[in-house]
Amino acid sequence: MAESKEELVVGLLGINKLANWNSKLCGWINDGANEKGRDTFYNQALNTFYNGLSRTISTLDTTWFFNINNEEIDSNSSVILSDARSISQNCDLWITDPPYADAVNYHELSEFFLAWDKELLRRAFPEWYSDSKRILAVRGNGGDFNKSMVEIYRNLADNMSENGIQVIMFTHQDPAVWAELRRILIGAGLTVTAAWNIATETESAGLKEGNYVKGPVILVLRKNVSTLNAFSDTIIFEIQEEVKRQIDSMKNLEDKEDPNFNDADYVLASYAAAMKVLTSYRRIGGVDVEEEAGKTQFNGRIDPVEELINNAIRTAYDYLIPKSFDSFIWKSLSPVERFFIKGMELEKNNVYQLGAYQEMARGFGIKEFKNMLASTKANQVRFKTPAELGNKWLRGSDNFGNTLLRQVLMAINQGEKEENGQAGRAWLKNEVENYWDKRQIILELLRYLTTTEHIVHMKHWEDPARYARYILELVTNDGT
Repeated sequence: MAESKEELVVGLLGINKLANWNSKLCGWINDGANEKGRDTFYNQALNTFYNGLSRTISTLDTTWFFNINNEEIDSNSSVILSDARSISQNCDLWITDPPYADAVNYHELSEFFLAWDKELLRRAFPEWYSDSKRILAVRGNGGDFNKSMVEIYRNLADNMSENGIQVIMFTHQDPAVWAELRRILIGAGLTVTAAWNIATETESAGLKEGNYVKGPVILVLRKNVSTLNAFSDTIIFEIQEEVKRQIDSMKNLEDKEDPNFNDADYVLASYAAAMKVLTSYRRIGGVDVEEEAGKTQFNGRIDPVEELINNAIRTAYDYLIPKSFDSFIWKSLSPVERFFIKGMELEKNNVYQLGAYQEMARGFGIKEFKNMLASTKANQVRFKTPAELGNKWLRGSDNFGNTLLRQVLMAINQGEKEENGQAGRAWLKNEVENYWDKRQIILELLRYLTTTEHIVHMKHWEDPARYARYILELVTNDGT
């Protein structure tokens, strides 16, 4: 029906929009208040639903009709669709948003629309290609992925002025993928010279609350002329200092009344901080990383670069001290104690996704923690209260059972059980070795646990927090 190229293009876009809202991959949103349809690309995957939907022609009007801002753009820019490996134009600035290993199957997603567009594209833009380029897609992970990425970024670097820069947006939360990215950048002759976290998600996107990453890390790259060599133990200290500096810079920019970042963002920043140090060296431990750009096997050993990135994550979690906690005492706690307290922080912030706890456990080096959880159901994960923990695992082989925090939780449980705070203090004095030497740490732990008393969505902590307050007063005045 189109009588002009412009009408054909608009019609083509309209058909794509209809396909997005009326395919067999559309599902119902059952939120209790009302039922409505979910579009095909509500996330970056082609999802199969058991509750699919379809629309009638008359109810597709909200999808087809929309206003277009029809303005002529006066610009000397050019838009070219091309394989990044074949680009030959020299530029001062390259900005890329690369595929995150196997996180998103871009080649699969694009073919959803190509199925509708192929013939119409040939009519509207005969100079364009309209066949599938799936075979050229950079996908997966491991050696082939790394080699393809090295080819791309080396070509961009070769077509960049000596003082030029590249900007990469990256949001992956797997240390192994960041280790691969490091090998790719070194192999392409690039080094990270700056890194920033940009908060791109807002309340309107529904991601302001919780432990979701609020935006990508922006990596600024320049040509790498370094010939420096360093060993892992030397680099560890540099990474730790860079992680702290990165977190401090983000906190200094933070809006205290309406925070943009949470722990997930700060930890993501630690990846970027590690990259800044790691890409400044040509060789680590005598190994030329450019020669290992495609390497994925390490003869049973942990990838040394991945281990250094894991160290950066641990540094970030150690440095992210809860607001109401004494920093000196925080550093004296064991990793599993800090893990439990940070888990309480997640619950305070309405974070119940198992993945958030798993990510944090990896940061603290905790391999097993399910016996500490009240539930492992999706979106219902939280740590047990003192009563739910009871006396299980106390002084057992479990690392948590041997901690001072576990004794404090047991004291709270005793106070609740006997409805008497004195019972809790008696437990601490009888069961904790060197009670008087550890009294200040006990007080700090009790003080922190009292902060859960009046949190609306943590009613299960109301009684434990109240008894923590009773025991806190008793221990504070003990011996006076």
